[in-house]
Amino acid sequence: MSLGVAIQEVLKIRGMTRRELLARLPRQSSRWAVYRILAGKSADARLSTLLTICSALEVSPTELFQLAGFVPRVERSSTLLDVRLRKAFAAVQVLAPEPKDLAIQQIEAFIAVLQKWEAAGRASSAVAAGEGAIPVTRARRTRTASAGGAASA
Repeated sequence: MSLGVAIQEVLKIRGMTRRELLARLPRQSSRWAVYRILAGKSADARLSTLLTICSALEVSPTELFQLAGFVPRVERSSTLLDVRLRKAFAAVQVLAPEPKDLAIQQIEAFIAVLQKWEAAGRASSAVAAGEGAIPVTRARRTRTASAGGAASA
């Protein structure tokens, strides 16, 4: 399927006409370029034009390229957790820069903690097999201290 046919499929799914698509484009967009893409006469459309079309259609470039057959379709997991995760990331993407940066920092810190726990889990297996000792992390000592125990540095 060509890119023009894929765009027409999205228009059909959205219940939109070509005229409505053109009305959604910014004034500085080349209508001629869009008509050429829709007619299948543009073999090398500009990325900026394609992104503008995707924005007007409210579809991602990946989805459009998958529909056109340019990119293989990768099935997404549809478990409740995966759907919730995609929804949460979508919410983070539309935040202003400062809260978005804070959210990313929190996610990165959480992943780092998980990686340390995973490494400690492997280390405890090695200790059980007599291969070495598990280092006590600062996070564990802090947690012990906050739970009412005395922590030594």
